[in-house]
Formats: sequence, structure tokens, C-alpha cells
Amino acid sequence: MQPDNSTNSIISTSTVNSDNTINSTTPANADNLFDNEQIATEATAITTTTEAPKQQRIGKQQRKSDFAEFKATFLAPAKLVNRHALNIEGDLWDRLERVSRILGDRGTTVSSYANAILAEHLKQYADDIEIWRKL
Repeated sequence: MQPDNSTNSIISTSTVNSDNTINSTTPANADNLFDNEQIATEATAITTTTEAPKQQRIGKQQRKSDFAEFKATFLAPAKLVNRHALNIEGDLWDRLERVSRILGDRGTTVSSYANAILAEHLKQYADDIEIWRKL
């Protein structure tokens, strides 16, 4: 069986500045004064470098599709039959009202918007809520 020379080839291809002066302004000595640590850092950087995926742009059609889905889920006018009062902060009420008035259709109210938000939240966390209830 032959020895693994992959780390040797990485280290041997690394260039190290042999000038070890403390006040050196060369890039090799700028971050680290010890050559052996620099070799290890360069070898690690070479073996673990991966490119981050580029963030894709969201097109106009996708934004329209997302808005249509949001509007259908949260801003559909609804007649609340068995209603109850809910106390919330004034600034939160203002924000909910702004969204429901600007983005919603005629008949969309803060109550119907808040009702849709809470229904979606409870649906999304239904499994977790059931597990937490049994703790």
C-alpha cells in the first residue's frame, strides 16, 4: 500500500516567504510571523475552499406569483361569524391595517388579515404544538 501524498503535494506547492523580519510588509508575513503555521493555513484553505452559491435574482413573474399566493392566503376578504375581541399593540395594529388596506381587496379588514395569519401559523406549527402539548 502506498502512502498518501496528497498533503505533501499541497504543502510543496505552497510558497513561503523566507524573510522572517517582524516589520515586513510582504503579504506572506502580514498575518502570521511563523512560516509553519502559514503553510498549515494555506493547505487548509486550499483543501476546504468552496464557492458559495450565487444568490439568484427573483424575476418579476416570480414576484407576481408570490404576491398572488400571499394575497390568496392572507388577504382574502372573510366574514368572521363567531368573533372574539383580541387586544394588540397600537403600532402592530397600524402595520396590519396598512398591509390590509394597501395590498388587500375591498372588504379585506385587519381582523380578516389577522385571522388568516393566525390560522396559517397554527397550521404550520400543528405537529410541533401537538408534541409540545404532550411534554
